[in-house]
Amino acid sequence: MNRLVTALLGTVLYSGASMAQKQTYFTNPVIHGDVADPSIIRIDDTYYATGTSSEWAPYYPVFTSKDLVNWIQTGHVFEQQPEWTKSSFWAPEWYYHNGKVYVYYTARKKSNNTSYIGVATSDSPTGKFKDHGPVVEFGTEAIDAFILEDKGDLYISWKAYGLDNRPIELLAGKLTPDGLKLIGKPFSLLRDDERRGMEGQHWFKRNGYYYLIYAINGCCGPNSDYAVAVARSKKLEGPYEKYEGNPILHGSDEIQSIGHGTLTTTPDGRMFYLCHA
Repeated sequence: MNRLVTALLGTVLYSGASMAQKQTYFTNPVIHGDVADPSIIRIDDTYYATGTSSEWAPYYPVFTSKDLVNWIQTGHVFEQQPEWTKSSFWAPEWYYHNGKVYVYYTARKKSNNTSYIGVATSDSPTGKFKDHGPVVEFGTEAIDAFILEDKGDLYISWKAYGLDNRPIELLAGKLTPDGLKLIGKPFSLLRDDERRGMEGQHWFKRNGYYYLIYAINGCCGPNSDYAVAVARSKKLEGPYEKYEGNPILHGSDEIQSIGHGTLTTTPDGRMFYLCHA
C-alpha cells in the first residue's frame, strides 16, 4: 500500500506536492490547549473544528479558520448538556449532509453510566444544535463515531469492546437516510488481534479503495505511545488490509505521541490531517 501522508507538520499533517511549491510554512500546534480527538469539516471556504471537552462545560469547543493555521474559538456545540447524558463528553465528529450540520458525539448515559454515541443537528457549525439522543447503544462501550456516505447510503463506524476481555474492533452499521438512527446488523471493519489498542478512525473512499486511518497504542499519560496506522479494502465491509509499513505517523523528539484525527480537503484538492498530539 502506498503511503497516504507524506509530511509531518505536528498537529496538522499535509499530503501532496503543492505545499513545497507554494512555500507555505507554519508552526504547530495550530490550536493551543487540550483539544483531543479533533474533528474538522470545510463548508465553502471556511473550516470548522471541534474536539473532546471531557468533564469541562460548556461542551465541545467550536473553532473556525480560513487557512487551517489561524483558528478562532467561536463558541461550543452545547451550552447545556443533552438531557440523556451524564459525563465524559468525548470525540465529537462533524458531518455535513443535505444542508444540515451533524455532530456525532460520545457521552455517558445517565441511566447506566455507559458511553454511547449521540447525534445533534444544526443549520450551521456555529449555530444552536438540536439533540436527537443516542444513535449507537452497543455493548459496554460505543465511542469515536465517524460517518461515511457510500452510493447514497450513510454508514456510521465506532470503536467497540474497549472495556471487554477481548480484542477491540472497529464496527460499522447503516444509518437511516436522515442520519439519526442505526438500522441493520453492525459489521466488523477491523479487529485489534495484536491488542495494541485501536480507535479514532477516519473512514473514506478514494481511487477505488476504502481507507481506515486510525489510532493505535496508548493515547494518554506520561508513557503515551499513540500513533497512526492505515488499512484499506476494495469493499466497504472489508476485509481491510493493514499497511505493512504502519505506523504512518508517530511521535518524535519534539512530539511524544500523535493520533485520532480527521482529514479535510482544500478547495484545490490538497489533503490535511488535523490530529491531537
